[in-house]
Amino acid sequence: MSGKPVQNELVNAATLFNELFSDGAKLPISFIYEGKQSSDLLPQWKMDSSSSQLKFTDPETGLQLRVEATLYEDYPVVEWVAYFKNTGNRDTPIISNIQALDWKCPTVKEEACSVNYSKGSLCRMDDFQPQLGELPLGGNVSFETLLGRSSNGVLPYFNLHTGKNGVIGAIGWTGGWKAAFARDIEGVISLTAGLVKTNLILHPGEDIRTPRIVLLLWEGEPIHGHNMLRSFTLAYHSPMRNGKLAKVPVCDAVWGENTTEKQLAKIEWWKSKDFKLDCFWIDAGWYGNGKFLPDSTVFNSEWPIHVGNWWPNKACYPNGLKPIGDAVKAADMDFLLWFEPERCFKGTYFSTEHPEWLYGDKEEEWAGGSRLLNLGNPEARQYVTDLISNIITEAGLTWYRQDFNIDPGKFWEDADAPDRVGMSEIRHIEGLYKMWDDLRDRHPGLMIDNCSSGGRRIDLEMNSRSIPLWRSDYQCFPEYDPIGMQGQTHGLGMWVPLSSGDCDRPDDYCFRSALGQGIVLTPTISSPDPVPNTFPVEWIARMLDQFETVRDCCTGDFYPLLSFTLEKDAWAAWQFDRPDEGDGVIAAFRRQESPFPKMETKLKGLLPESVYELKDLDTGIVTTYTGSNLSTSGFELTISKQPGSVLISYKRK
Repeated sequence: MSGKPVQNELVNAATLFNELFSDGAKLPISFIYEGKQSSDLLPQWKMDSSSSQLKFTDPETGLQLRVEATLYEDYPVVEWVAYFKNTGNRDTPIISNIQALDWKCPTVKEEACSVNYSKGSLCRMDDFQPQLGELPLGGNVSFETLLGRSSNGVLPYFNLHTGKNGVIGAIGWTGGWKAAFARDIEGVISLTAGLVKTNLILHPGEDIRTPRIVLLLWEGEPIHGHNMLRSFTLAYHSPMRNGKLAKVPVCDAVWGENTTEKQLAKIEWWKSKDFKLDCFWIDAGWYGNGKFLPDSTVFNSEWPIHVGNWWPNKACYPNGLKPIGDAVKAADMDFLLWFEPERCFKGTYFSTEHPEWLYGDKEEEWAGGSRLLNLGNPEARQYVTDLISNIITEAGLTWYRQDFNIDPGKFWEDADAPDRVGMSEIRHIEGLYKMWDDLRDRHPGLMIDNCSSGGRRIDLEMNSRSIPLWRSDYQCFPEYDPIGMQGQTHGLGMWVPLSSGDCDRPDDYCFRSALGQGIVLTPTISSPDPVPNTFPVEWIARMLDQFETVRDCCTGDFYPLLSFTLEKDAWAAWQFDRPDEGDGVIAAFRRQESPFPKMETKLKGLLPESVYELKDLDTGIVTTYTGSNLSTSGFELTISKQPGSVLISYKRK
């Protein structure tokens, strides 16, 4: 059940790759061109092939389809991206209904089939809740993201169960997408996924890309497929830093509308302690020309209306952000700063000086006072890239945080001409990737935090470039129920290996509900005061000590030990395991209305004949079991508090 593939899975993936990409006869991509299906057209086009790509060119119009496909040697994964280019000297006819994935998956007629997927983020307690769609003979399942953000409402991942085997799919696209599954009466499942709507021409020399598609083949239990996806993502689609997989940091997130003196005091407080903070995080409110509000918070300040004026507010930072960056560097911490460059509020710099860079040209097209900066415009993208790059250099930033608090879909739709439907979105998303890639090229080692109203742009392309340190805005609200954070850890952890949750109170249960590869502490996100007024020093020291004990384990295989539920009278529990290292961690939660002080659990992924030492990180009590005992007989967890939690580390002897 671990994330290690077996030989038969690798063989099956190689067979699938050859079937799909050897000669193009079963190419898993489709479109309509001049009203004709691509499956009928491509056999008539000129084909060129190499070990990594296929090219099909229409001899009459010059439209070229280029497919870059990869078969991985160490994972049963087939991956591809398709590109369209007009190599002719006049506009192409209409290209429509582009499907980046169009594949028929045969199944045994008698086998039960289903599709597992998960909700995305909508700033609710049930963000990332697992979903199940049954696929009986003649049945179908479909889902799509909302309003142009890739994980707005639903994640761009799926696990198709075809009896005892299955395939996990990932859609790498940061705009709108849709996926559909239809099983015919013979058992064959037709899978399609792609952009929500395309109906466009290409001008001479013009090209576009499609969503990236990953298919991962698994056998046995579905959790094995999920753990292979986690391991594959860490290996090939996660940001690197100094040649190594980037670590998710422990952050102190502070509000931006505050004085330099107060921010420096917070940095000095962390510097003076024996325990280490990885990253000092300044959130929204640091920019523009607004009047300083001493008790500013996310709920009472004017931070949303100054977006587009990207310079430090002199009322807060009279000498800019360099003094903050210098202090953070002296404290041996990373420095993260919040931006929202794609949203521009009415009356700010971009709207007055460069309205031609914004989507929409009519007064009624302002969305609550905001417009969308067109990253598909090379001049606009270059300007904002240079602007952000200069701030990164001046302030000494090592983390760039990009938020996105607007739904772009309507702006793109309104901007498209009838013969260019889909083009505004494609160009914007291409521009977003280029902006981030350019920033990372200019600033080696720069890390990016992907927010977007909290977790609404999580997909394979974004995971390759960034880490969602703030996976839902559900935790923006004071005294949120940590059950929501537990649900995020469970639901998102099945698909995405790197993220972090939030802890806003000195409470073990809340801290552990957010436990993962990193964690965000928000003791003063709504306060101008340094940390100790909110978080007791002894408590922080104890929690961070426990976190350091287990943090590396959290990049391992993930095993939910109980079914997903958000009910207050239940327990939640999961396990992270590193089979190569022989260690792991168990986190369990008794919720506030659960009448049961104990639960029996069986661990996953252990070697039956090996001996494991388990340590309760609260009591320090160490017990010894064989892997067989833990996996078959199990052991008992006891939590007396309501709510309460237990954290147990283990190591193979």
